[in-house]
Amino acid sequence: MAIVSLRAGATISAGDSVWVSSVGLAYPSSALAEDQATIAGVAIDGGAVGDLIRINNDAIYDSTASYTPGELLYVDVSPSGSYRNYVEVASGLALTSYAGLYITEVGRAVTTNKINVEVGRPTFLVNPTSIFLLESSSDPLLDAILQEDGTTIKTESAL
Repeated sequence: MAIVSLRAGATISAGDSVWVSSVGLAYPSSALAEDQATIAGVAIDGGAVGDLIRINNDAIYDSTASYTPGELLYVDVSPSGSYRNYVEVASGLALTSYAGLYITEVGRAVTTNKINVEVGRPTFLVNPTSIFLLESSSDPLLDAILQEDGTTIKTESAL
């Protein structure tokens, strides 16, 4: 069992996935930034700013949440510190205007309330629905935007 103790840089709840800042403080994770998606593990204790908390970074964690045994869990965008299965994270991304997010494995559900914490490296996942172009936009991958009937969409300038 691998447990580390760190000072909280923000309010952290037990069960949050956490990342460590360059000054060694623990914060709830987020999939929006690579450093915040590079997690250290799952908080065993909750705490306020400055409190010493324990973090599980390579062992079974008893959760109060309910999971499907065998599913992999990944850092999510909101709320900070949350993690869900891939389908929930990816489908949630498609409903946002974010360019993408950093998907990072937190661990695998081994029972309905236990997670085997297996921290992974972040990988950027592009949001396929977040494209917004103006006449002045340039993208080497897009030649034209067509409507469903095949006609070209007329664009307007931002000015």
